Amino acid sequence: MELISYIILIFLAVITILTESKLLYKWIFIPATMIFLFIVRYEGFDIDLLVYAQQMHAKSLDLYYLREFIFWLGSRLVYSLFQNEMLAFLFMDLIWISVIVKAGNRMSSFNKSNLNNGLLLVLITSFPFVFGFENIYRQFYATIFALFSYSIIGKNYSRAIFFFIVAFFIHNIVALLIPILLVKKFYKFNLSDRIQISILISSLLVASLGILVSLKSSVVTGVEMGVFYLLIFLIMLVVALIVFKKNIYMLFEKVPSLLFSAILMIGFISLDADMIAERIGMMFISFLMFDLYKYSADIEGRGIRSLVRLFLMLLFTLPTLFFESSLKFLL
Repeated sequence: MELISYIILIFLAVITILTESKLLYKWIFIPATMIFLFIVRYEGFDIDLLVYAQQMHAKSLDLYYLREFIFWLGSRLVYSLFQNEMLAFLFMDLIWISVIVKAGNRMSSFNKSNLNNGLLLVLITSFPFVFGFENIYRQFYATIFALFSYSIIGKNYSRAIFFFIVAFFIHNIVALLIPILLVKKFYKFNLSDRIQISILISSLLVASLGILVSLKSSVVTGVEMGVFYLLIFLIMLVVALIVFKKNIYMLFEKVPSLLFSAILMIGFISLDADMIAERIGMMFISFLMFDLYKYSADIEGRGIRSLVRLFLMLLFTLPTLFFESSLKFLL
C-alpha cells in the first residue's frame, strides 16, 4: 500500500508541476501528502522509527538526550498528549509538512505565481525525504528546521539563527551545515568575504572529523551511498560552472549550497567517513534542491520552467524506486 500511494503521489506531483495549478497544489497535492504519511505510519515503523517509538516512553535525562533535547523531550511530550506512537508521529509529521510549506512561501517572497512556492512538490518524494521520514527521523526533522532557517536567513537574520539553533538541538549534525548558511548570509559581510569564511569553516569541519563523529548517531542507514552523493554534487558543480562561467559570483548567489556541499563531501569521502558522508549527503541534497527550485523561478518560459522542475523532482525521486535499499521502506 505504501508503494502504491507513493507512486500516486509522484503522479500528482508531475501533473501539478506541469499545470502549475495553485488549486491542485493546495487542495489536492498537500492533502495527498498527508494521506500518504498516514499510510506510511499505519503500515508500521522501520528500523530507527522503532527506536524513536520506544524512546517516547523513556524517562531518562542523561547527556545523550539533553544534547538534543528538543527532539527527545519534544517527542515524549507529544506522546504524552496522544498516548499512541502512531498518532504522535502523525502530529510531528504535520509539523514538518507545515514548515516545508512555509519555507516554500518564504523562498518566493510570498509570490506564489507559477508555483514558485511549491517546494514540497520536489522534496516529498525525493530519496533523502523517504529515508528521512521512514528511518532517520531525528536527522530528517533537524534538516527541515535548518532548511526553514536557510529559507528566511536573507530576510530575517535573527529569526533564521533561532531556527538553526532549534535544528541543532534536534540533531547536532546540522552543525555541518554552517558553511552553507554563512555563504548565503553572514551579518553584514559581503559575498566575497562570506565565500572565504565558508571555505575556512568547511576546512575546519573536515579537519575536526574525529570530534564530529562523536556528535552523530552510530546507527548506520544500511545504504552505502556516500560516493553516489558526491558524484551528484560534482556533476552539478561542473554543469553550474559551465552555466555561470561568465560570472562565478552569480553561482554563489543562485546556488550557494553547491560548492560547499561538494567540498565537505570530498573531505568526508577522502577521510573514509562513509557513514557521515551518507547522512550529511542527504541533508545537502535537500538544500541543493531548495536552491535549484528557487532558481527555476527565474525562468520566464512556462514550458522550460516546468520541465526543469520535473527533471529536478524525478532526478531525486526515481532512485528510490530502483535502489533496493530504499525501496524496501515502501514495501
